[in-house]
Amino acid sequence: MSSGGKPAWGQAITPRPDETSRAREPRLPGHAAFADLEHVGRRSGAVRHTPVRAFRTGDTVTIGLNFGRQSDGYQNIKAAGTCCIRLGGGQLTLGAPVLVPAGQSTRDMPWLFGFTLRHVVHTAECVQLPVLHSVGAPAGPSYRTGQHEA
Repeated sequence: MSSGGKPAWGQAITPRPDETSRAREPRLPGHAAFADLEHVGRRSGAVRHTPVRAFRTGDTVTIGLNFGRQSDGYQNIKAAGTCCIRLGGGQLTLGAPVLVPAGQSTRDMPWLFGFTLRHVVHTAECVQLPVLHSVGAPAGPSYRTGQHEA
């Protein structure tokens, strides 16, 4: 508040978040292809969360590297050798990342997402990570056959 009892200029135009507005916010991570990637900063040691589009096929999760192999998220996962992801209603612990060309890795994705990754976003590489541990998430569908893997 300013000295005259009125809100300061910045406070007057900035809406205050409240519980009702938070309840209306979409909670996309964990649904469909939207995921919350949790990794540890290689220099800071701080836990980081990065929103990503990820796809699970059997015991492998594929994530497009939209910002390339020099991105902090990829470098953190590479240094740690592991990370966690919330995907499809479950929490997965993932192992060491493997870089693969986008054309090769998008075969295991729904057609529209693979096309967008390669031709709209122009992602050159994806990272594939093995699922080490899964809590509350069934094995993902195989997008080649359209059926769930056992």
